[in-house]
Amino acid sequence: MIETSEVLVESPGTSRVSRAAVLRAVREPVEVREILVEPPRRGEVLIRMGATGVCQSDLSIYEGRLPNPLPMVLGHEGAGTVVEVGDGVTSVAPGDHVVLSWLAQCGECFYCLAGQPSQCESANGAMLKGAMTDGSTRYSIDGAPVFHMAGLGTFSEYCVVPSRSAVKIPDGIGFAQAALLGCGVLTGFGAAVNTAAVRTGETVAVVGCGGVGLNAVQGAAISGARRIVAIDHHDERLELARRMGATDALKPGDTLAREVRSLTEGRGVDVAIEAAGHQDSIHSAVRMTRRGGRVVLVGAGPEDVKLEVPAFNGIVLTEKTVVGSFYGSSRVARDLELLTRLYGSGRLKLDELVSHTFSFDEMNDALRYCADERGARAVVVFDAEAGR
Repeated sequence: MIETSEVLVESPGTSRVSRAAVLRAVREPVEVREILVEPPRRGEVLIRMGATGVCQSDLSIYEGRLPNPLPMVLGHEGAGTVVEVGDGVTSVAPGDHVVLSWLAQCGECFYCLAGQPSQCESANGAMLKGAMTDGSTRYSIDGAPVFHMAGLGTFSEYCVVPSRSAVKIPDGIGFAQAALLGCGVLTGFGAAVNTAAVRTGETVAVVGCGGVGLNAVQGAAISGARRIVAIDHHDERLELARRMGATDALKPGDTLAREVRSLTEGRGVDVAIEAAGHQDSIHSAVRMTRRGGRVVLVGAGPEDVKLEVPAFNGIVLTEKTVVGSFYGSSRVARDLELLTRLYGSGRLKLDELVSHTFSFDEMNDALRYCADERGARAVVVFDAEAGR
């Protein structure tokens, strides 16, 4: 057992020792190690983590399906308290509670100015490199760099992030619930509200009801969809989907598209949101969508998962639209403010999404829970001093 590490010196600009869950090799258990966390540089903030969710994307790196540099501190869905800010930071201050976004949208590049901030050039570059926006890391072991998953690395007691990644939230939201806003909620909700632009009275199918899919269900319900068909292999997740607003629940199978059409006057749904990233579920999503409908692909499948649709009979003749949704096509600060208001009013469910909590030393158990596709989200809660 590794003892809890203490801060070296409680003064600004000093490196800190932090316990972190480090992935050193694909498919090997993460190791709880002491790492050195450098102080924040200009435009950065130091966060003491309160809670972090465990997502399928963490597993994709763990299993080698999403290539990333190693060793790496996993984790990209978290919330915590600002401890220290670097030069030039005015958006947050020490003591603020924040949600962390793994896409530090710059607001200045071609894509941000074109109204597509989820394609931000600087943010996507940092995310893919496992580094800060300047290409360097703030984590190290014995002088060797340790990479940050998606520019965050939230499986650590302390992390340094770009100030644009730290969005202030009301103190009344628990860290376990707030953590989920930064990835699963924003991605799923945004897929329904921003990308699909679900309208009042429309019919929606959500294929794959894990953390992202359940929030697509919520987004569709809040948007006023009259019928929401939740599709998943697991009874537990289908029951959760009903609590999030689904009107119908189905399991995948050879007759799935026919079953969906039978619920929608024989036509198919207006919108199908695919959140599993599997070949068969993508195929089913296209088939269950009506002529002139929209198919939104969200799932992060491996390279061998392809979109295979006959160009004329599948798209031209039917006038279906197939579009990708990355991070819910979100404007992070704007959408997180909306989500916190919806939660405060009781319209957005977060408590129900926290299916199981784990201590930091149970990180590998949390990863296994996620791999078993149980519940909505496993959440790792840091020690009591980290805050609630």
